[in-house]
Amino acid sequence: MTTQNTGKSGPSGQNGQHGLPVQRRTLIGAAGAAAFAASMPWTALEAEVARMKEEGWEAHPCACNMCGGYCGLLAMHKKGEKPSQQTVKIMPNPTHPQRGCCARGASAMWMWNHPLRLKKPLKRVGEKGEGKFEEISWDQALDEIAAKVKAIVETDGERAVAMTSHNFSGFQKWFGGALGTPNVIGHSSTCNSASIMGRRMVFGKGFDGAGKVEPDYARCRYLLAVGRTFNCAMGVSAVVARAREDGARVVFVDPRQPEGALGNCEWVPIRPGTDTPFLLSLINVAMEENLADLAFLAKWTNAPYLVEKASMKPLTAAAAGISAEASAYVVMDKATAKLVPMVVTKDEKGSVTGLKDPEGVDPELEYQGTVGGVEVTTAFNLFRELAAQWSPEKASAETGIPADTIVRIAREFFTQGGVCDDGWYSSRNGNDCEAYQLMSMINLFTGSLDREGGFVVTQGGGLKMPSASASGGKGKGPKGQTWETTKEKSLDKLVFPESSGTFASVFESVVEKKPYQVKAIFVTGSTMFHREANSDRMAKALKATELLVVQEILPHEVIDYADYVLPSTFFLEWHEYAGVKWALDGNVQINDAGLNPPEGCEARHEIWQFCEILRRAFPERAAERLGYDKKIDTVEEWKAWFDGMTDAAWKKFIDGKNQAKPGEGDRIAAEIAEKGWARTAVKKFGQYPYVKPFGTPTGKPEILSFLCAEKDYHAKHAESGHGLCALPVYEAPKAYAQPKPRSDEFYLVSGKDSASSSGVTLFTWPQKFLGDRTVWMNPVDAERLGIETGDMVELEGLDTGVKGRTKVTVTNRVMPGALFSHGFSGGVRTKNLPDNYAWVREGINSHWFATGYAQPVAGNLANNSSVRVKRV
Repeated sequence: MTTQNTGKSGPSGQNGQHGLPVQRRTLIGAAGAAAFAASMPWTALEAEVARMKEEGWEAHPCACNMCGGYCGLLAMHKKGEKPSQQTVKIMPNPTHPQRGCCARGASAMWMWNHPLRLKKPLKRVGEKGEGKFEEISWDQALDEIAAKVKAIVETDGERAVAMTSHNFSGFQKWFGGALGTPNVIGHSSTCNSASIMGRRMVFGKGFDGAGKVEPDYARCRYLLAVGRTFNCAMGVSAVVARAREDGARVVFVDPRQPEGALGNCEWVPIRPGTDTPFLLSLINVAMEENLADLAFLAKWTNAPYLVEKASMKPLTAAAAGISAEASAYVVMDKATAKLVPMVVTKDEKGSVTGLKDPEGVDPELEYQGTVGGVEVTTAFNLFRELAAQWSPEKASAETGIPADTIVRIAREFFTQGGVCDDGWYSSRNGNDCEAYQLMSMINLFTGSLDREGGFVVTQGGGLKMPSASASGGKGKGPKGQTWETTKEKSLDKLVFPESSGTFASVFESVVEKKPYQVKAIFVTGSTMFHREANSDRMAKALKATELLVVQEILPHEVIDYADYVLPSTFFLEWHEYAGVKWALDGNVQINDAGLNPPEGCEARHEIWQFCEILRRAFPERAAERLGYDKKIDTVEEWKAWFDGMTDAAWKKFIDGKNQAKPGEGDRIAAEIAEKGWARTAVKKFGQYPYVKPFGTPTGKPEILSFLCAEKDYHAKHAESGHGLCALPVYEAPKAYAQPKPRSDEFYLVSGKDSASSSGVTLFTWPQKFLGDRTVWMNPVDAERLGIETGDMVELEGLDTGVKGRTKVTVTNRVMPGALFSHGFSGGVRTKNLPDNYAWVREGINSHWFATGYAQPVAGNLANNSSVRVKRV
């Protein structure tokens, strides 16, 4: 990145240490935070915080956003001192339910006053991709962007504006929702889209987001983690560590050995893309050896529900000729040998609100017969037939896991109170939805659903804060404003109807103008080239975009393609209240580290940027839909308006708690003031589905997805392969060519660790020393190819032909036949970086080699690929 017309050459004149020498003690203090937080007793950490307070330090609770974990931190300020790395120390919040601090969080102050931090708005002066900019004023940037947006909307409509973000789609909805575009499209397709869809197939909408259902980590006795590393959130990692100290077994199944498996855990290497046969084989063993809880399946899942054998569509009361609500599903009652409707109550939108199973009904799990001339069977029969295809021996041949290991894990899991993690980062091989469907589903076969130590529904904090949104033709503003808006589907849902954010669908719209042309793209806080599979495809689309606006903190590669770059704030500079993610009980927390952007940095809050662009382009929409009716110039004015709404909503929440239970709101407010968080609700076990329904069509967890069957996703898969099976049928990855065994061809898999592997920490100075920018290779493969640790190799994508060079680390922590590369750790190609940050260019970005294949229906992309390796 080069800036012009500023009288200086940008950040290249500054040294890599923020003008300060990086002392060994300082660096280790940040880099070792994860190990410190995991090993230091929390009581000792509480004592340390107390000691610091006595010595003149002040605690500011905050919620870390260096990744999506929102772990509880304390920003400890030295009273009376100007903020700096020496006077603001980032530490774990020792009492927080999601407590923990990894090296990413510990790097936050390196982010805050980073020498490369974007300080002023930038306007492109070169060709897209060259990274040449001039610094301009905020007024010029906002006026010009608003004028371009207005012109695009007037000629092509609101839908010609698209937006994407991984963690900050909520920010974008203040603009996109109020503007009226349907194309506010999140960027989860290369992260958690597959696990979202897997949970949706089993538990339904409302229970499909990460952290809504999960293992009861603190009480579990045997935890199976397939592709899950626990590198985020660190609070979960801490809870799992305590469970291990209490005797819990943890088994990791992954092509590489994650950090969590380095202790008293078991690591089981598995061939990439074969999680589905492994899980099916575990369940097959359980059913063959009578270890599965069939009584639970019969009463509390859709296992006994009748479906058409050929189409797998559920049998309804109308089709069975039963006197009941026509859409009610049907089971065969053992006692009466009659078909019985399983009635549910629904709201006006058709969502299940309650279960009304007939009294005394005992559903038959293994019935099959003919109803109305149609051959029917139970969901259980069809699933059992599928699982029976995967004997341990057959699964072993596909996965590379020894058959006796599969049998042993199955027996341990089903006899020792096993629970399987439902996954987070899940978009790997383009066949992942079925695997994550099974990761949730296997917990139904143990009968431990929503029980202590089992697989549970988390409680939720119950806090809502001001926001803007639009869906189904209705828009809603931060103070309850409503308006009519488009009912048009977003571009990703036109192609992938169950997408939770497939922004790649916009690229064809930009380049091929299909089904219409998107002309403006806004990217908020997303390191797109380290997040989007198939870098060349994205670069082509970004070059062809008429208007690209990027809101960022640091000069990530995507800004080289931007027309305008707007310097943004991050979590240390925000004031907000929020729920606590990935916690069993319901909790709320405050995020207020007490910092503003450093001196000389004109970064502004992303929502302010959006409000001002909308006000300048369409002032009536800003006023009527957001209540933003006049220009706000200063940071102080913005905080009075925006933080004022935040504080008013918080007061309303506290008042509501006091009204429901006198003194309860006061308790919550006092605990927030004292320690930065408060519990608002204790987890009630035994609620789902026993008292409350899930979000599925049956209201129960499902082993055969009625969503896929009724929406014809299953039929489309059978006809053309462009659907999604109702059952978790295994298909080998279509996303990339399968590498030849014991050759120079390899799977290339990626993942994260807690020392780096985050877009926002990518440039921070500790990552020069902590970040692993090599590829891992197993010693067996290295010996065959004559490669040693430190050798430089060239990787070439088998499908794409893309080439890249990196050094090798030879290690047993990756299985033979696979290479492992840390994501968000290297391979930065931003133009014109200063020489003292050349180290960020080291290594590869695994997305260079990916094909960009998306699984039908859900739209999850494949991050993994296959490559050829040559020593150079």
